[in-house]
Amino acid sequence: MKEKEKIADLPQYSEIRNNVQAADSIRKIVKFISFFGFKNKKLNEVFLKIPDLKKQIEHISTIPDKFNSHFSTRGWISHESMNSPLMEKAVELAENGEIEKAEKILSEHFTSSEIKWLQNRFRVLPEFSVRFDIIQKAYQDTLERRFYSCVPLLLIIIDGVVNDISKSKGFFTENTDLTAWDSVAAHSSGLTAIRDIFNTSRKKTNTEEIFLPYRNGILHGRDLKFDNILVVGKCWATLFAINDWARALKKEKENPPTPEKQLSLKESLRDIKKTIIEHNEWKIKHNKIMQELEDWKPRKKEDLNLNPLTFKKFSPEKQAYDIANNWLNKNYGKIAIQLHRIGDSEINIGKEAGEIRSEIQNKILKEFKIINIEDKTPAISEITMSITYDLDSSEMKKEIIMRMICKSPYGEIGMNGNEDIIWEMIDNFFYRLEF
Repeated sequence: MKEKEKIADLPQYSEIRNNVQAADSIRKIVKFISFFGFKNKKLNEVFLKIPDLKKQIEHISTIPDKFNSHFSTRGWISHESMNSPLMEKAVELAENGEIEKAEKILSEHFTSSEIKWLQNRFRVLPEFSVRFDIIQKAYQDTLERRFYSCVPLLLIIIDGVVNDISKSKGFFTENTDLTAWDSVAAHSSGLTAIRDIFNTSRKKTNTEEIFLPYRNGILHGRDLKFDNILVVGKCWATLFAINDWARALKKEKENPPTPEKQLSLKESLRDIKKTIIEHNEWKIKHNKIMQELEDWKPRKKEDLNLNPLTFKKFSPEKQAYDIANNWLNKNYGKIAIQLHRIGDSEINIGKEAGEIRSEIQNKILKEFKIINIEDKTPAISEITMSITYDLDSSEMKKEIIMRMICKSPYGEIGMNGNEDIIWEMIDNFFYRLEF
């Protein structure tokens, strides 16, 4: 791959542009011959959408390059599995001079349950699947805000995965080839660029907070304040980009690039129609997501009633209240159902209930009261609760925080305020009740 090439020049983008350009040429021909009596209503309806489609595709294909130009020096790169609306929003903010705000939404995305669906991508390739258990632990630490723990884990995973893929060299080795054919993540402005930044030499102990995952400084104990949301988010984004690179290598190996086939007019029209339909579907979904995110606001404290009798069915406080009530009544099976889990593997509720019982059977809840509700993101809320419990016959009083996350009935990320969501607890406070 030549250094001067842009991501927009990759085959996955240029092929679409060429197809639409060909369609536009056909549109002009059809428009011309229609003057001589040739009419086709369905064709005309399709062709009417082509100019707008051209603009949209040109816009979409430039986003990865723009993203890298703004963010690669800050430790973020575009990659195939990155959320397109998120990338577009970040570019928009950067172009408006709000790059810190853009980094905030990027870091919030990559440290939230919004990356849960991507976790299953790590089950496929052997270099990742062999590390899936430790990846899950890093994910759980991330959700529960143990950044001091998940950063070293993620750096170790990143280095080990690349070492296995390259057969001899890790991610942070200077001459490791991190490119691949037709890959956004593996473009010369992508993984190679941030690898060089993350691999910066750190020779002195530093007590100032850092916002880039400097591998040498963190793992060698020189950078002491690395446990923040920006460093964690960049580690996760890098791991997903490496997964996309590995998939591109596998695809290239199994299906070497072949010369482009010249399509017939009929085949071209069929592909054009399919592209237009898929684009329209994507546009509708994209606009809906962006509008919902734009409109969402956390509930105001003055609008929140802490009386359990007023809690709405699909609210985080109602689920938190139910968890505490199940603890009060020693209903460990119901608590097991209410916990957030990583992955989609089948759950043995009986076994889970037994584990919860063994953890809290010596912690007998006597009283509880919700004293604060705070919506953190569209999908995460924190419920603060004052509790009184017996610990080995000694009365204890404590304030705990239940960190709640919502999802749709189909397992996708939910949005606080909707009435078709399920809330689960992601911050397991049980192990902290001993202190």
